[in-house]
Amino acid sequence: MKFLPALILALFTSVAFAQQSRLTGILADSSSKVPAEFATVALMKNNKILEGTTADSLGRFHFDKVEPGHYALQISLLGYTTKIVEKVHVTKDLDLGTILVVSNTKKLDEVTVTEQKGLFEERSDRMVYNAEKDIGIKGGDATDVLKRIPSIAVDIEGNVQLRGSGNIKVLINNKPSSIVARSVSDALKQIPADIIKQVEVITSPSAKYDAEGTAGIINIITKKNSLQGTNGSISPNFSRWNNWYNGSINHRMKSISIAANGGFSDWKNKRTIDLIRNFESEGVSSNQNQGQLVAGSGKNFYGNLNVDWDIDTLNRLGAGLNYYNGINTNGFDINFREISQGNLIQFFQRDMSRTYDWAGATVNLDYTRLFKKPKKELNLLMMYSFEEEDSDYWSDLANESNLTYFREKSYNISNNKEGTIQLDFTNPIDSISTIEMGSKAIFRGILSDYRIARAEDGSTDFVNIPSLADVFDYAQQVASAYFVYSRTPKKKWGINLGARYEQTFIQANFLNQTSSFSNSYGNFIPNISLSKSLPKDQQVRFSYTQRIQRPQFFFLNPYINQSDSKNQYGGNPYLKPELTHSLEANYTVNIKETNLNASFFLRQTNNAIESVSTVDSEGVLLQLFQNVAQNSAYGVNLSANTKITKKWSVNSSLNLFYNILESKELQARNADWMYRINLNSTIDLGKGFKAQFFGFYNSAKVNLQGRFGAFGFYNMVVQKEILKKKATIGVGYDNPFNDTIKWRNDFNGANFRQTQDVAMYRRGWRVNLKYEFGKMNGSPRQKKKISNDDKKSGEGNG
Repeated sequence: MKFLPALILALFTSVAFAQQSRLTGILADSSSKVPAEFATVALMKNNKILEGTTADSLGRFHFDKVEPGHYALQISLLGYTTKIVEKVHVTKDLDLGTILVVSNTKKLDEVTVTEQKGLFEERSDRMVYNAEKDIGIKGGDATDVLKRIPSIAVDIEGNVQLRGSGNIKVLINNKPSSIVARSVSDALKQIPADIIKQVEVITSPSAKYDAEGTAGIINIITKKNSLQGTNGSISPNFSRWNNWYNGSINHRMKSISIAANGGFSDWKNKRTIDLIRNFESEGVSSNQNQGQLVAGSGKNFYGNLNVDWDIDTLNRLGAGLNYYNGINTNGFDINFREISQGNLIQFFQRDMSRTYDWAGATVNLDYTRLFKKPKKELNLLMMYSFEEEDSDYWSDLANESNLTYFREKSYNISNNKEGTIQLDFTNPIDSISTIEMGSKAIFRGILSDYRIARAEDGSTDFVNIPSLADVFDYAQQVASAYFVYSRTPKKKWGINLGARYEQTFIQANFLNQTSSFSNSYGNFIPNISLSKSLPKDQQVRFSYTQRIQRPQFFFLNPYINQSDSKNQYGGNPYLKPELTHSLEANYTVNIKETNLNASFFLRQTNNAIESVSTVDSEGVLLQLFQNVAQNSAYGVNLSANTKITKKWSVNSSLNLFYNILESKELQARNADWMYRINLNSTIDLGKGFKAQFFGFYNSAKVNLQGRFGAFGFYNMVVQKEILKKKATIGVGYDNPFNDTIKWRNDFNGANFRQTQDVAMYRRGWRVNLKYEFGKMNGSPRQKKKISNDDKKSGEGNG
């Protein structure tokens, strides 16, 4: 770290001693003479853009450090014709006076998108996937979107991993959502792919972001409209396994914009599970064989309403409401047999049903104060979210004669609330240097009330079991502050240097005899990133950061789910947070129509939370989360995006890493190479037709006590534009040559070995339709985007 002061000093002095001048001017409408506020101004030399800036609310722009020479200016603004100002000769400070731009008020009678960006973009601190350009995701949900992104792995159940780690932070439009906090996998299934514009993957976040999410941040950005007028879309989508019905409408006036969207889905799934377990108890070996047929279905609804009001040119107010609810049910038909020393010890048939019923909402209020100095702004952001969830099950056990002899039912009612207030301030020092600082407070409350009742001998008179009931009341507060300095010169090393401090307070209470407990701890989170643009369109970046992962509700809830009497799982309220150190080196090069990226990473997580399985003397397996491991990974992510011809593009990636899990407490170690391969190919067939093939393969994944099996997926889609490009119709087929996706999971413990063969039915057709309507006008105003990079993400239910 000793080289940092010298590096920063060198960056400053290299600029200070150059002979440079100040170039200024004012932009105005050619007819009304009102300022052309927030226009983009590019400084060009030899037809190449050297530097860019944005005009302020009075139309003023400036470049502070311009070397002597001949230049041109390119001025662009939505609703205006792009203007080129030639022969700008700089020898000393130069004021160009007022420059007039001509309004272009042409009506847009149909909603079209011009293909200017590729499917993937590499930026200085993140990778961006332009989902709106991928025809293969239409009719799906957010899991279908994330499956296509390099470095992200999504399993069949929708659980997400980034570079082999499930500890990620997920934001929606730079903001959290209470449903994401509860379960990433459930949240993704409720977001239709059709409304997703981009997905940003940030593997080395700066200190401005919350420290949660040890593997990084996934930011899902939904589609928005920046033009004036009214427009919208209707999109019904149908498939063998999932039907989505989506709609959106946007209305924008001069200072107020209103956007609403919503949708409904109903889905179903089917899978078989064959489980074989061998365990020992007091020197006696026993074998269990359990076969399951699982059939599930669910219905989900979501709705969003957002209102933005430009009070004047310097003040903006925004408010939003997100509401969702859903009910998912899985039915289990189970046959169980246990044999010991050649004798049948136990046999039963279980008819079981699990139901998850939830509803929640997130309300946010944002205020932005702009200043006459470009890019200087103050943001005040507030959010409150709440959710109620019922997790119920019932089961009947029958003997070989199919006579019911035991019944059990349970409910777990949970209530989650979270409030956040955040203040961010951004102040550019000059055209290449910026200081960011801010603070935030988060208040979280969780309540879980669970009961279990049983009925013997086939009776319907259920009796509560007090020893298996409790009320868990959990409160967490997080106070934080951060400071970030960034400097991005054109031809020299750029630096992003930041630090964040977070203080956490915890209080947990139980209704039964379990003692309450409290805890508090502080974390100092530094980060540093160095980047540089090299000749021939190359870029390199080196970064180091620390991240923290606090256990969320799914991991903490002490409720033991006993719906499957031989396979139980629950949370651990005494879990401590994980702390991760992460190093990354990134190289990007553009060669004509090809983009190549290589990222090398090293990640070490201490105090890692792992699911640990034990088997008791009755052969019952119990999974609980514990802080028992160190999780290390190092590897490389390679991706290539190219156009083989003008109308044929191919995107592919390889994520290869070595994962090591070690536990001194359990005296266990597991390690192996893992990889993921993605391929996405799109061809424009002309006359409005496009075709796409997509596929991926995930290798086996190790955990502390075994491994999860490998699996792959592929699909093909054809799309046609109709009704003068106002509508599209697409047809596709998933896994056409295999009715199921199969994999095997293996687990080992001190006294047991287990294999689990899973077959998920995934072959199926899909049809997606979309109609876009509305008339929009060009607007001379460009809205400043509010970036609320805060709050926690949730966890996938592994």
